[in-house]
Amino acid sequence: MKRLILLLTIILLSIPANASLKINGYDHQIVYWTFDHQFDKSLELIEQKISEDPQKPKYYFLKIFALSLKNLADADQFNFEKRYEYRNQKNEELIKYAESVVKKLEHVEMTTENQFYLANIYGYLGRMHTASRSYFAAFQNAKKGKTLIEELVKTDPELYDAYLLMGMFEYYTDRLSGLTRFILSVLGLSGDRETGLKYLKLAHLKGELTRPMAEIILGETYTAQESNHFEAVNYFNLLVKKYKNNASFFDWYVRLLLQLNRLKDAEESIVNDPNNHVWGYTKADFYFKNGDYEKAIELLNRLIETKDFKWRSAFENSKYLRAAASLLIDKPSLEYEKELNEQQRKIYDELKNNLTAAKEIFSYASSIGRMDENINTNLSSIGAIPENGFLRATYEFYTGVFFFNLRDADRADKFLTNVAKNRNYFQKDAAEYLLYMYKHMIPTRQQITQLEKIIKDLDSDNLRFSFMDLKK
Repeated sequence: MKRLILLLTIILLSIPANASLKINGYDHQIVYWTFDHQFDKSLELIEQKISEDPQKPKYYFLKIFALSLKNLADADQFNFEKRYEYRNQKNEELIKYAESVVKKLEHVEMTTENQFYLANIYGYLGRMHTASRSYFAAFQNAKKGKTLIEELVKTDPELYDAYLLMGMFEYYTDRLSGLTRFILSVLGLSGDRETGLKYLKLAHLKGELTRPMAEIILGETYTAQESNHFEAVNYFNLLVKKYKNNASFFDWYVRLLLQLNRLKDAEESIVNDPNNHVWGYTKADFYFKNGDYEKAIELLNRLIETKDFKWRSAFENSKYLRAAASLLIDKPSLEYEKELNEQQRKIYDELKNNLTAAKEIFSYASSIGRMDENINTNLSSIGAIPENGFLRATYEFYTGVFFFNLRDADRADKFLTNVAKNRNYFQKDAAEYLLYMYKHMIPTRQQITQLEKIIKDLDSDNLRFSFMDLKK
């Protein structure tokens, strides 16, 4: 009897969690190589598996997935003037390929595995059509994918890999607004943010093949859709540890650290970057925030001359960083000043007219970002600066960050609320900190009501969506 029980136990333990999907070592290797930007290896293995069974949807899906990541990586060789043009071109090519795959597989036997991967191909088609603004085609494909994946989960609720696609449907459908949202609801594609996040996290925790895919989707979602960089950085931390060759993940991670004013962690990542994954603008931003103004100027000069930026916004902001850095080392440049736009010039002029205070406050912000010891929050120059200008907002915001880092919620709340409510700069940044704080404590009704009004006044869909967690 004991031998029989032992034998049954061994048999049960040997069955993979997603036996119905038949995920094997080849599949894991393909996903790893793809995320690690070893595309030649992953695509070669995919083609080999397709040739072995041309009617198997699995490897067509993995090919579409691999090509989509390859296209994004290849686009990063271009600056902002050509990057999006290249991405759009490759997206159209991939749409045509995916549509040819769907046509080829239209009579395939609907096993659990085939249905799962076909659903994901339709889901990818929906996403790609959305990127090309072909919304009707996006809706059609998304609905087909949703129907197929829901049938599977209804039959097997423990098919955890299926929750990635379901989570994306739920979250991003709810994220839409206006006429687009109405059309989707008519087509039977209504969604729910909370359910979407729950499904995505379930795929991350219990999915087998989709775990790394869920990590990037969650990291991207918290960054771009929720303005919750605190949550996003944790997922990118997981990604950069596993995929050492992925420059996009590495740079994204460092940008998140800078957004969260974690200068020591950002510096460690930049120093330990033998593959030079961190993009030039990200390094220049770090140098500026860390007070290394001459390094920042040297790098920015080279970047601006060659327009070596992935985003136009980075190109424009670099002009301000260069002019401000030059001013802060007592080498103001009329040439740099002339390049500033109206909003940048307003801040620059305030720095110029209050240069002693500006130097003290910028140094103070750098110290807080590095978490230096013995930081004095009572700066001598505070009384002399404009009441509602950039410098006062900078001082108050970073003082709030300082107390946040010390876990002094009362004083952090005081400074951050004042910035979010009454200042003209750092308002959204301060609101993000307040949101994170309130989600990890028991806020008063007054705090919640006040923050809701602040977010409404800021007119930020990302913060409004993230705020939903406090309305439960």
